[in-house]
Amino acid sequence: MAKSILFIIDPIQALKKDKDTSLLLMKTSMEIGHQVFFCTHTDISLKNNIPYGKIKEVKKFNDEFSEVVETQVNLNQLDVIFIRKDPPFNKDYLFLTISLSLLKKPKIINCPQSLQTHNEKLSILNFPKLIPKTLVSGNLKEIIQFISKYKQVVCKPIDEMAGNKIFLLKKNDPNINVTLEVLTDNYSTLIMIQEYIPEIRKGDKRIIIVNGEPLPYGLLRIPKKTDFRGNLAKGGKAKVFKLSSSDLKITEAIKPYLMDHNLNFVGIDVIGNYLTEINITSSTGLVEIQKLTKQNVAKTVIQNLF
Repeated sequence: MAKSILFIIDPIQALKKDKDTSLLLMKTSMEIGHQVFFCTHTDISLKNNIPYGKIKEVKKFNDEFSEVVETQVNLNQLDVIFIRKDPPFNKDYLFLTISLSLLKKPKIINCPQSLQTHNEKLSILNFPKLIPKTLVSGNLKEIIQFISKYKQVVCKPIDEMAGNKIFLLKKNDPNINVTLEVLTDNYSTLIMIQEYIPEIRKGDKRIIIVNGEPLPYGLLRIPKKTDFRGNLAKGGKAKVFKLSSSDLKITEAIKPYLMDHNLNFVGIDVIGNYLTEINITSSTGLVEIQKLTKQNVAKTVIQNLF
C-alpha cells in the first residue's frame, strides 16, 4: 500500500546527489510508489500543540528537484516520518524531536525520544563486552593515565561525525597536552578515549541494521596510508564485504536493545571484533553498498521499514 513519507533532512542543496543515503531512500520510495515529501527542521512549527510542516512533495526525482509542490500540513496526516538530519544533536535537533514527540499517528524513524537519550558515541557503553577499552573524561590526569596504560589511543569528541576532530595519540607524544586542550575546550567538556585497534589498517566496517536485522553486506572503509581514519569523507577507500560470524554476533547482541528503543534504522561501526559506534541519526553507506553489490538494497530497506 502506498504511504506518505516525510524525510526531514539538511538543506537539499547541500546534499551530494551521487553519495547521499537520504536521497537514495527518497528516490527508491518514489519508485516503489510511495508519496515522498521533504523538509528541514526549520520548516516544523507547533500550532495548538500540533506539529505542522511546510513540506515539499517531490513529483519527479531529477538532479535539480525542479518538480516539487510545497504545502502546509498537520504532520499527523502523514504515514511515516524519517528523521535524517545530520549531527550534532544540538538544541535545534532537541527541539525537533520534542515537537515530533507530540504526534499521534505517523511512524517515526528513529523514535524521537530515543534520539534524545542516545548519543552515537556513548551508546556503545551499554555493551561493555563488545567495545575496546574506553574512557570518557575531561580530566587531564585520568586521560594521561589511560594513555600511559594503553600506549596508543584514539581521542574523539562525542558530538562530531565523518571522522572530524579525531586524533591518534601515543604515550610521550609531545602534542598530548595541546591536543587534549583543544578537544576538551580546556578541560571543560567530555571526550571519548579508546585503545587503538590495529585492525583499522584493514578497514572500518559500516553495518546497516534494519528492524534489528543486518544487511548481509556491509561497507568496508579502508584508510589512506597517510591516515588512520577510514571515513570516506577523509579519503577512505570503499569496498563491500560479507558479514562475518563475529559481525553477526555483535548485531545479534545489540538487537534486543535496538528494538526496545525503537531504533529501526541504524548504522554500526566495527573495527576488528569491536563495536565502536552506533549511528542513529543519519546513517550513511547505503549508496556505496548498492553500487558495489549491484543489488537494490535501498528497496529492501524501504520495504522492511514501511
